[in-house]
Amino acid sequence: MRILHYLQRRLARNPLPTQMVIAGTISGTGDCLAQYLAHNKEWDKWRTARFAFLSSCFMAPTLFIWYRLLEKVRGGSQKLLLAKKLCIDQLCFSPCFNAAILFNMRFLQYQSVGTSWELLKEDWLNIYTSSLKVWPFVQVVNLYFVPLNYRVIVNQVIAFFWNCYLSYTTQKPIDHIEQFY
Repeated sequence: MRILHYLQRRLARNPLPTQMVIAGTISGTGDCLAQYLAHNKEWDKWRTARFAFLSSCFMAPTLFIWYRLLEKVRGGSQKLLLAKKLCIDQLCFSPCFNAAILFNMRFLQYQSVGTSWELLKEDWLNIYTSSLKVWPFVQVVNLYFVPLNYRVIVNQVIAFFWNCYLSYTTQKPIDHIEQFY
């Protein structure tokens, strides 16, 4: 119970840094699970670090801002307002956000800009269509029932499983990473 009170205080005082730490922790743990489920012979700590970094330093701040922007959408009944937010989220934001994640993931994997772009083009449609099977339902709950300061965290809890999927479907071993560290 103490940890919940502590998190509530942190979210009230410093919502973005708190959400960044939580997002990075959840994402890194999701990658560890994906590596375990893929029966990797050895844990790729840099791959986990990339996922945690991407989630904490890109995804969490982007979502933090995005959820605040969605709060500015006005007009209509609660259900109509929810439908508007959901359409904006899934048809405008989600395609771009998925593309940015895929590109940055590959770029952090030491792929060139050109290679990252080519891999993005190969994977984007599959990832985006798969996301449409999960995220609209999550966002209905998130946008309708969850207080603003908790939405990134709810998003990242579900993203634990989503990131396992992303990690499993997009990550390929890179032999030359260790030489950079």
